[in-house]
Amino acid sequence: MIIFGTRGIASTEESNHFNCPQCRTKRDGSLKNVRTFFTLYFIPLIPMGSRGRYVECHSCGGNFAEEVWNYDPEQEKAQTMQQMLRVMIVAALADEEVDRFERAEIKKQYMELTGLPVADSTLDQEIKMAAESRVTLSMFVGGLVEGLSGHGRALVLKLAYKVMTAAGEMTPSQDRAFNHLADTLAIPKAQVQELIKHFQDSQTEELI
Repeated sequence: MIIFGTRGIASTEESNHFNCPQCRTKRDGSLKNVRTFFTLYFIPLIPMGSRGRYVECHSCGGNFAEEVWNYDPEQEKAQTMQQMLRVMIVAALADEEVDRFERAEIKKQYMELTGLPVADSTLDQEIKMAAESRVTLSMFVGGLVEGLSGHGRALVLKLAYKVMTAAGEMTPSQDRAFNHLADTLAIPKAQVQELIKHFQDSQTEELI
């Protein structure tokens, strides 16, 4: 009797440190490639193609999608903070200018988010780019919303509110932009009102 079939065999393509999602820190790991072989009497003889690749952690033994191999949480955090900076700038431009109060609030909120100051030259450049693009707040956030968690959406609303009210009450154009933002974020009106009250209460506590 001739016994034949197919079998998947994993081989290591690369070994390195990676950010293990299960260990929640950097670990040694391997990038594995699973190839299908034609077998004769259970002996792999002829390669028939690749089934795909995965990442294996040497510490916890977990297997993960190939994408985690190059995942850098610090880079992702930096990109997120840049997006939040741009949210604040576009929010400030809802009335077509960034006044000194809005500018100061942007710098304050960025410091609270990152623990780092934003350079005036960087801020000037970002404001110029945003003004020239003519992008609206809802348009800009619309490109980010799918990747935002509930906490992320509330953070965007908070940053926009803080910047837009830095000099006092919102202007009519700011008010319209803020309402459109809430719709883009798909935050119910009742929740928006609760969040605004929370923003106002926290602002009052800062002044006491």
